[in-house]
Amino acid sequence: MRERGIALLLSLASLLAFYTLWLRPSSSLDPDADAPRPTSVERRGDGYAGLVSWLERSGVTARSWRERYTALADSNLPPRGNLLMLTLPGVEMFRHEEFAALDRWVKAGNTLVINAALLDQPRWAAGSESGALVEIESLTSLEFETRKAREARLDDTPLAQRVREADARDAAGDERAEEPPPEPDYGPLDQRFEDPEKLILQATGPHALLRDVRTLGLESDFEAGEWSLRMPYDSFLLTLARTPDGEGALFEQRLGKGRILVSAGATLFSNRALGEEDNARFAANLIGVTLADDGVVLFDDLRQGLSASYDPALFYDDPRLWITVAILTGLWFLWVLGGTRLRARVALAPDPSEADLVRRTGGLVSRTVAPWNAALALFDHFFAGVARAARGATGLRIAERGELWSWLERHAAIRPQDLDQIKAWYADAHSMRKVPLVELQNLLDQLERRLKT
Repeated sequence: MRERGIALLLSLASLLAFYTLWLRPSSSLDPDADAPRPTSVERRGDGYAGLVSWLERSGVTARSWRERYTALADSNLPPRGNLLMLTLPGVEMFRHEEFAALDRWVKAGNTLVINAALLDQPRWAAGSESGALVEIESLTSLEFETRKAREARLDDTPLAQRVREADARDAAGDERAEEPPPEPDYGPLDQRFEDPEKLILQATGPHALLRDVRTLGLESDFEAGEWSLRMPYDSFLLTLARTPDGEGALFEQRLGKGRILVSAGATLFSNRALGEEDNARFAANLIGVTLADDGVVLFDDLRQGLSASYDPALFYDDPRLWITVAILTGLWFLWVLGGTRLRARVALAPDPSEADLVRRTGGLVSRTVAPWNAALALFDHFFAGVARAARGATGLRIAERGELWSWLERHAAIRPQDLDQIKAWYADAHSMRKVPLVELQNLLDQLERRLKT
């Protein structure tokens, strides 16, 4: 049995290792790998499930888009009056042909909303600003820069003077003179605010999208950098909201018959921030202004890892997977515990001694014979010895149980209290009541020794 138990424990350990490696994969290198991502099905803080539920209750069609933008033209969507919600940075890279397809779709009269994690830093996007900047530039031709980069770009000091100052610093031993401006340091990913930090944006002025909107709120889990929009040369942008220090944070760009909205915060419509400030009012205005009567609100979940070709949630929700795992697990246990032959240890058991035989026989009797019945057998054996002792002392054969009691009462070696106890147990045994066999046997042995003396 010990070998079977060890085999069971080892099989359970291997099953746990298989489950950890294959059924519940997780990365130990990224402490925030399990952070909720901004998808339409995510119900935690950074997801969009709250906005989707609100739209559906309001009669607005909302869909999770899990395909490439090249499929927009062939989908069953209305040709115009739709809205696409894109959150950056993502985990799925854009393909070259997607940019042209998205450009045509927006110019046809649709709206693209880009929520980029620049001014806020949620868990899922901490330290990934560079990826968001590249994707924004590829999609909209807009560039964002840090405040230090802007100051260096707008420095009107003559080039000759800057060269002389650099030479002077070199002569003074300043080796950091030619180093580029340092990138914002966000610290390690396991250090974040104890409570999310809120950033309030101020609406700029009268606009259809800003009706009854005064402030918008963002929430950041990490310290974010200071980003500014670098004014584009070939397009015009309308600033809809600014940070408290006057930097633009929400922009509108017209493209053909459609428009593009770029938010420098990724948590504007998230579950945890939708109810803050006037975010919900702004979302309602956005839907009312840009969406047609038959329009659809799309959430780009493909960019956040949810693909139409493979959906982990659907895979793990499929009951056939768990039925298969249960069958394989059961067969495995049958094979480990029943189908394998374990080498039995050869045990050389010695022959039992007389004491062991008596002890085991007594244990068998005590488990199978009632106590009162065993007490009657002890009394029969005792009175047989009393009869022999009486015949040896008087020369008479006494067979009656009453005469034996009388002979015991007259015997000088028998104490009255011991005889009374024997009579009480004798009555209990004949009444089929429980009798303490150990105490009875000890007392009877004492009386037999006294009769022999």
